[in-house]
Amino acid sequence: MKLAELLTSLTDFQIRGSTDIDVAGIAYNSNEVKPGWMFVAIPGQKTDGRNFIPQAVAKGATTLVIEGEFFDKLRATQIRVRGARASLARLSAPFFVHPTRDFYLMGVTGTNGKTTLTYLMDTLWQRAGFKSGLIGTIACRFGGAEFPAACTTPESRDLQEIFSRMRNGGVQKVCMEVSSHGLELSRVEGCQFNASVFTNLTRDHLDFHRSMENYFCSKEKLFFHHLKDSSKKNKMAFVGLDDPWGKKLVQKLRKNSFPFATYGMTSQSRDYFPRKFSYSLQGIRAEVRTPYGPLFLESPLVGEFNLLNLMAGIAVGFHSGLSAPQIQEGIGHFQGAPGRLERIEDPGGRKIFVDYAHTPDALKNVLQTLRALKPERIITLFGCGGDRDKGKRARMGYQAAFLSDVCLVTSDNPRTEDPQGIINQIMPGVRRASLRPFREKRGYLVEPDRKQAIQKALEMSGPRDVLLIAGKGHEDYQIVGSIKFPFSDQKIVRELMGTK
Repeated sequence: MKLAELLTSLTDFQIRGSTDIDVAGIAYNSNEVKPGWMFVAIPGQKTDGRNFIPQAVAKGATTLVIEGEFFDKLRATQIRVRGARASLARLSAPFFVHPTRDFYLMGVTGTNGKTTLTYLMDTLWQRAGFKSGLIGTIACRFGGAEFPAACTTPESRDLQEIFSRMRNGGVQKVCMEVSSHGLELSRVEGCQFNASVFTNLTRDHLDFHRSMENYFCSKEKLFFHHLKDSSKKNKMAFVGLDDPWGKKLVQKLRKNSFPFATYGMTSQSRDYFPRKFSYSLQGIRAEVRTPYGPLFLESPLVGEFNLLNLMAGIAVGFHSGLSAPQIQEGIGHFQGAPGRLERIEDPGGRKIFVDYAHTPDALKNVLQTLRALKPERIITLFGCGGDRDKGKRARMGYQAAFLSDVCLVTSDNPRTEDPQGIINQIMPGVRRASLRPFREKRGYLVEPDRKQAIQKALEMSGPRDVLLIAGKGHEDYQIVGSIKFPFSDQKIVRELMGTK
């Protein structure tokens, strides 16, 4: 594509050099530059892309997109912009010929529920006969192939290439998780959304956002910038109204006369809510009120928060063109997302679940769900990640101890922090819940070695107990220092039970 043509997607820029040149590719990593490519120098949190410009030019970059001053004596056209990240996105969408214009695109944001909802939509669409794609925390998948995810929302250039491959493969409907980092770092600029979903907002990522208000402002960009500016017709926002931040979002949507629908557990949600419902360890049964008439569902998923996820899926299902029977059939076959209250079969009859809950609210929701099923005891094993929001550690300790009969505090991904130091910051919350050191059948235990902690949890659990192993979910690694070691909670449990 001619550089002059690409530059029509940018505003407020300066040029040094010719624009009458072809751009053969776009890179933001100098190691990936090839002759004739454009290199976008992104200022990162750890390194500045400007430092790698000589390397990019040496590898054949003919166009540079930069922030700051022009470079002297460089044999490349330089494009000076105010924001390199946003410019990368605005250049990538036209370079890959605006792929999101050609299929239905749903984005979901919120602290909890994103992964389950995207896996649900992927299942609903596939069961209904559509070719679908999914992008999220666990993986990117379409056309029978699956690729591990480096982050929840890929960098904009990579995202547009994925969308282009999906379009070329005949994909008709795509669901994606849109993280607050992805929104704040302009990764979804240029995406043309049909629908956006807000699930909830609870404490997370405050090491990055600094405050809940900043966190919310990042999330609402999906609605008031990306969905609002989308070229699609019949755009719709779907909002979980049980969450106070959801109520705040609805007020803003109403004030801006933007089309929206709500879902929740009471009729206050107006559009999608359950008239009748029941939970058990076997799943959910419910009659859901919808604008299209009542919908009866049976799902193998467990708990109220999963019923909320199902209602969001019903809403997007109707909006994307599915019929009530197609939605019912898809929900009945949906077994959940990996590591999201994932049940591990135990010949001894114990109810063992692995869940990604790594925030105070997520842990509280999961434990309240399990408590409502009336097991003899709940045994919870969890830790907190290192180099992340330290303010949530004692809060998680409190929720785990308050809602469990036995609480095993262990390591998660300690990263560069001392595992025992992280545990020490968890323990004030555990003690505040009045849980005492383990004796007979109740209390707390500390075991920094996660595998040893899992073994202890299995040894002390009985057939009428529920064992929750929380925090890592789908992850198949543990990060200690800067090294990733293979570690899967699911595999460890099966290995220790002898049921590989």
